[in-house]
This record gives sequence, structure tokens and C-alpha cells, in this order.
Amino acid sequence: MKRFTNEGRTLVCFDFDETYFPHACTSEQLEQLRRLEDFLEQHSHRLSTMWVTGSSLETIAEKVRRADMRYFPHRIASSLGTELYHITTAGELELDSNFQSLFPSDFSRRVEQVVNTLAHHALTIEPQTNMGTNAWMHNYYYFGEDEVELERIQTAARDFGIAVNVSRCNPLAGDPVGAYDIDFIPRGAGKTAAVDYVCTRCAFQVGEAYAFGDSGNDLAMLKHVGNGYVLGNGTKQAKSEHDRVTAGSYAEGILEVLTRFVQETRSH
Repeated sequence: MKRFTNEGRTLVCFDFDETYFPHACTSEQLEQLRRLEDFLEQHSHRLSTMWVTGSSLETIAEKVRRADMRYFPHRIASSLGTELYHITTAGELELDSNFQSLFPSDFSRRVEQVVNTLAHHALTIEPQTNMGTNAWMHNYYYFGEDEVELERIQTAARDFGIAVNVSRCNPLAGDPVGAYDIDFIPRGAGKTAAVDYVCTRCAFQVGEAYAFGDSGNDLAMLKHVGNGYVLGNGTKQAKSEHDRVTAGSYAEGILEVLTRFVQETRSH
């Protein structure tokens, strides 16, 4: 698979699952995805694209095959922004090891300490098995609605010097109903951190960047960039907590925004 031909100076970040990639893969959704790919290729001299996702590279590859995608973006921040890859013009993925060198070497041990501490308080979180493997991302489910317990999870992570993302699961992306994603990652990692790192390293302007997502774990990234949008198919939580929501869903919603951006830049 090849990468978009050129690379512009406006960074555009996409969550992958239920944003760029529709899990249902209906014929209508895939037709819209083809339109999006054609648009991004046509305007690749303006746009630098990046998938910023909780999925591992392994699961991304499987979904790319399912949707019969034709293009890689310029970069992929996978496993909840703990692995960062640059895609060459030949379509080869190169890991940015400098990004991971910023993470603490004892991260996994710290996660164990958090889980054990929670268990001591009779608070159980269940390991996820559908995210692939990655030393820098440990994923769990919390089944319940107790705000005190959710806060205890966040406090325990802080106490052991790691970050945790807590967001309501999206069943459309294959998650169980009535659960929360509990994603432990190193401090200095995550979707927003990966975007910041790329902006600093490649001299993109965060205030001019675009980002698209569908769920609670995208909100920090969407609020961080100058132009962040929840798609029309987003979760109720995400749409209630963000003031920019597209009318369209999936690729249609993305095209709605980026087409307007291109038209506006042409007029200046």
C-alpha cells in the first residue's frame, strides 16, 4: 500500500476506529471512504495526515485489509499514542524510537502496582484482550457506574507516576456495553502528546491543525488543536462534551470539514 504522494503544511489527525475506519464496512461507508482517500490524495500538497488511534499496528493492518484501503497517511500514532511511525514515500513504516525513549523503563511494573492497589480496595478491572500487545499500553475494562471508583483508578495512576485514560466504551467499535475503557500509558505518551511531538519535530502549527474523533478518548486531542471535530456518529458523551460536531458521519463528516477548509484557503 502506498502513502499519499505529497505532504503539505496543515496537520490533519484522525482517530481510526469509528472515525476513519467504519467497523460495519457497509458499501455506502466504503464508498465514502474511497471519496475521502481520493480527496486526501488530490490535496496532499496541502495536508499532512496522521492516524492517532488506540489500536495496535497489528489490528490496524487487519482493518486496512477489510476496508481495502489504498493509502497510508504520512504518520501513524498507534496503541493510544505510544508508538509513532513515519511512512516513507514507498509505503514503508519507520518507528520513531526517540519518542519512546521519553517513557519510563519500569512502566509495566507501575501498572502492576496500580492494579494491585485497586484490588486491595476490592476494585477489580479486567484486562482487555482485543487491543494487540504493546509494552507501553495496558488496557482494562471497568464494569460499573461508581464515580468514586473511577476517581480511585485515576488517583492510583497518579500515585504511581503513570497516566490513565478513562472513557465510556463504544460498542460500535467492538467494546462491551456498559463498560469503561481504562487505558494506562506512560506520562508523556497519549494522543495529544503524540500530536504535540509531531508538531514540534516537524514545525506544524497546533493552532492550525485539524483533528477528528468519535469518542471520549479523543476529546483531549480535539480540544488541543485549533480545529477539532466530533463526527456525527460519535458517542453521546463525546458530542455532549465538545462544541464542534459534524452533520455527517465517518468519512462524510470529515469531507464536510476539509472541503470547506480547502475552499477557504483557495479564496485567500
